[in-house]
Amino acid sequence: MAIRALFQQLYASEFARRSFLGLLIVVLFLGGVQLRRWTGEKTRHVRFQHDIVNGFYWGSETLTEARKLSPDGTSGDSWSAFLRGYLALYDRVKEDAYDKDYGLDYPPLRLLVMSIWAKQVRSEFPGVDDGHPKLVNPLLKMNLLCELISAVAIFLLVRFWVRRSDRATRSSFLRGLPMRHRAFICGLAAASVAWLEPSMILDAHGWPQWDVWIVPFYLFAVLAALKNRWFLCGALLAAGAMFKGQLLFVAPFFVLWPLWQKRWTRALRMLTGFIATAALIVSPWLLSPALARCSF
Repeated sequence: MAIRALFQQLYASEFARRSFLGLLIVVLFLGGVQLRRWTGEKTRHVRFQHDIVNGFYWGSETLTEARKLSPDGTSGDSWSAFLRGYLALYDRVKEDAYDKDYGLDYPPLRLLVMSIWAKQVRSEFPGVDDGHPKLVNPLLKMNLLCELISAVAIFLLVRFWVRRSDRATRSSFLRGLPMRHRAFICGLAAASVAWLEPSMILDAHGWPQWDVWIVPFYLFAVLAALKNRWFLCGALLAAGAMFKGQLLFVAPFFVLWPLWQKRWTRALRMLTGFIATAALIVSPWLLSPALARCSF
């Protein structure tokens, strides 16, 4: 009864409600960040070092190619040289491959991230060893950002669904609250679970892997589809697939979804968005392979 009375008092004051929710969000955010730092410190002995070394190797190969294509062969630290090396790397790997064993299996945006990471590490620590524990910190920060964006996406999705279902059903859950407050609380609860989800934290900060990079793209693609923005849905799926191709396993569902509803134009808009975005990202290689060696 005392707890119920406390919640009634909090609900009665607009300032108290906003202050409590603001404090709760800050505590959840800071607690999640600290949990990730602790996980990273306590799990160094289980690092999947091979994947870290592989990513650093291909990022460094972009820098090597940039220096090779520089006019004097040494000034490869500029961003224009970096871009030349990035665009030329796929062609060089293809030329050097033996029996179609390319080795480089990164899609363009993932290679771009790894190349920028290697450039940043090499500029700060020129002689760093690829097994140094601080080497992976920039990628862990990117994982954290993707996890945070994913939690925001979960919040928006759950809030959307609660608002939609409230029009069709009368749920007894938090029935004393207005619908917009109920949707906000449910969304915040779902986002908190996603933000503190143990398997995601272990995968992104203990192992670590980069699977979480595609999660925001998938979640916002779902949200875009629910809001009938199918071109944006396809664009998000294509962009996410350029970070990690595993997103393509679920992409066909977004075509079948409108087809099951006999909404042919929606499926067409989704495919148009997907193809247009994918073509835009890979256009430097598709339109002119010689672009990789031009002067910027």
